[in-house]
Amino acid sequence: MPMAERTPNREGPARHAVPLPGSGEAWPEAALAAEESDHRIANNLQLLMAMIAAEKREVSDPAAGLALDRMLGRIGAIAGVHRQLTRTAGAGAGAGAGAASAVVDIGGYLRTLARQIEAGCCDAAAGRRLRVRSDAVLVPARLAAAMGLIASECVLNACKYAYAAQAAGEVRIGLSLAGPHALRLTVEDDGAGHGGALPSAGFGARLIAMLAARIGAALVWEDARPGTRVVLAVPLA
Repeated sequence: MPMAERTPNREGPARHAVPLPGSGEAWPEAALAAEESDHRIANNLQLLMAMIAAEKREVSDPAAGLALDRMLGRIGAIAGVHRQLTRTAGAGAGAGAGAASAVVDIGGYLRTLARQIEAGCCDAAAGRRLRVRSDAVLVPARLAAAMGLIASECVLNACKYAYAAQAAGEVRIGLSLAGPHALRLTVEDDGAGHGGALPSAGFGARLIAMLAARIGAALVWEDARPGTRVVLAVPLA
């Protein structure tokens, strides 16, 4: 393995650089430290999710179990964005790319997130299914994180309220371009619906509204007859 070389810096102390495998470019130690930090963050998130899942197995109260499911969904959404960012950087974002300029394939991210939620929170034995239909769109990481958390909260709301216990049903996530400068995110089910009453009292609904406001998105809860549809108009500019 090539020895690390010192790269002179006329305006400050010298810093180490390690040649990238198969290239003539050098990867500064700061990038190596960032990669190590990424692995540590990913491992810690996985450990936290495993601890919550283990705690859930010991809980007999359905309400407590649902609360832990929600927590798993939220952490899973954050972990999913982190994985997408790590893959983007590894695919060629380069050592100079910062988190502020990182982008995420929001379609791929939502599909990965849906698989995690379906595996952990949907009742497969009762015929519950989670479907995703999405365009492939690159968005800033900040936007992807908020949209992932919103989608996760909407799905968990549907799992809780849309269908009776042990009843079959489907929850659908849709993402499409709405013109050149906007995205349309929808989460809908075919369940009981909300009868015109906005589900604004719970923490999940308040979190959805807060995240939507943070990214400047317009949020609408619709009575889909049957079911409920959440529509988010997200500006890209």
